[in-house]
Amino acid sequence: MVRARVLVRAEFCAALRLANPEFTAEENQQAFGVCFSAHGHGHNYLIEVAVEGEIDAATGLVVDYAVLDSILREQVVAPLDHRNLNQDVAFLRGVVPSSENLCRICWERLLQALPAGLELVEIRLQESRDHEIRYFGPDS
Repeated sequence: MVRARVLVRAEFCAALRLANPEFTAEENQQAFGVCFSAHGHGHNYLIEVAVEGEIDAATGLVVDYAVLDSILREQVVAPLDHRNLNQDVAFLRGVVPSSENLCRICWERLLQALPAGLELVEIRLQESRDHEIRYFGPDS
């Protein structure tokens, strides 16, 4: 069995405010700093998804890039791009939209949509040039 890792990337822009409704304003300010701003803020995100699988002997592919691009676009980019993550995205209702939580929820959405035989191994979410999260799944 010969395996390989395939990566795809996409960009999306979104507005958000980090706030826990169970916290006081002071606790939110302490926990989230400027990200607790009353009017929110935004990021130009770069998401990278890595999957692994067997290289098909007939095609030489683990998966066609177009298939992964389509899944990433449908499950992540389309529902999040140019949205307010606190208000516009049903699957984020009640979730503090931190990059860590975005990775966790994107993992769940991507996992359900991947073709059989592919293993989701990593999501990297870059929210700025200097800040990123790498997520390896709930069991890592």
